Amino acid sequence: MATTTGARKRLAPVRTEQAFKPPTDHDPGGYVVPFVHTRIPAPLVQLGFWGGLAGTVAFGVIDAPLAVLVGVGVVVARHRRGR
Repeated sequence: MATTTGARKRLAPVRTEQAFKPPTDHDPGGYVVPFVHTRIPAPLVQLGFWGGLAGTVAFGVIDAPLAVLVGVGVVVARHRRGR
């Protein structure tokens, strides 16, 4: 069995594409609107969701107990996803 002597071969460095990183829906910094590719900050989306849920209760579209169940489900799902 032959053994090699001398210098080892070096692996080429791995290059990463950091010049352009397309926005993803999983980015915690916000959400991307489809087709328009515009980023909306996460707090604004949260405010819109909870305001819309409260608005549906105020206009009588859904009952308050159902809105509470939906709200609790959303809070639990976001808590579980963040862990």
